[in-house]
Amino acid sequence: MDFSLARKNMVKSQIAPSGVDNLALLDAFLATPREEFVIASHKEFAYSDHALPLNAARRALKPLQIARLMQALAVDHGHKVLVVGAGSGYEAALLTRLGAVVFALESDSALVEQGRQLSGSAPVRWRLGTPELGWADRGPFDAILVCGSVETIPSALLSQLGGTGRLVAIVGKMGDPVMYAVRVQGNKEQKTETLFETVAFPLVTGEGTQPFRL
Repeated sequence: MDFSLARKNMVKSQIAPSGVDNLALLDAFLATPREEFVIASHKEFAYSDHALPLNAARRALKPLQIARLMQALAVDHGHKVLVVGAGSGYEAALLTRLGAVVFALESDSALVEQGRQLSGSAPVRWRLGTPELGWADRGPFDAILVCGSVETIPSALLSQLGGTGRLVAIVGKMGDPVMYAVRVQGNKEQKTETLFETVAFPLVTGEGTQPFRL
């Protein structure tokens, strides 16, 4: 399979026509091989608009969901970004191509190890930990990306935003027909905006948790 061509087609047919017009972000998607971040049996589907499995208990966000959330984060060169539920590191890799310094928090030890290997020399720091608690001793952050749906946005994450920082997440309960992607700005007088309607698998906390079956 020609993954390079599939990657270009994903950007051209899925992401760019859906309101994602940040050129640096589009370039990041073109340059980042998603097939390396999914399990081997699903590599051929890496550029489809699906939430592909990372392991037996986890699924990644869809590429278009990631693109729209990241555009709302407005990440710039040198920004400190926390990725919550970082999986094997696809979102982290995209953010480093935008010039961000990334702190990747993940609750599955195997995914942390995989993410470290895939990150190579990129500016990504990894931690095995509880996603909803964030990474307080590395904050405050310019941006926080939550990779999975949550019923409510954890207060610990909101407290780790910088004064003008932004957090994006998909909010809803597993089984809801519609969830909402939201952006929260600021850590004091917080402003919350609804970005778009969508559906996503939940952020998994704790190794071994299996909220769904493949």
